Amino acid sequence: MAEQLDHLAEQSMREHVQVHVVPVDAGMYLGLAGQFIIAELPDGARVAHADNQLNAQIVDAPADVARLARTWEIVRNEALSRRQSIELIKEVAKSWSR
Repeated sequence: MAEQLDHLAEQSMREHVQVHVVPVDAGMYLGLAGQFIIAELPDGARVAHADNQLNAQIVDAPADVARLARTWEIVRNEALSRRQSIELIKEVAKSWSR
């Protein structure tokens, strides 16, 4: 587990990677409804990949992608900052390597 967390912390330092940890005390929030990825294409268009335990789908309807983008903003509002998230990941990694 320590190696995985170290790798995550290392990757999160890359310019195009954002890692934000949502503390458990955030309780119930919209981000718990399922995972998704939003990608911006070279032409500026955005698409998303939404995933759950039963299936996954590519989302390209602008209204749906915009809805997921708003959901991401809600998640980020609940999450620690990027710096705080990376520090927490490194701290937890140390606890697994003892």
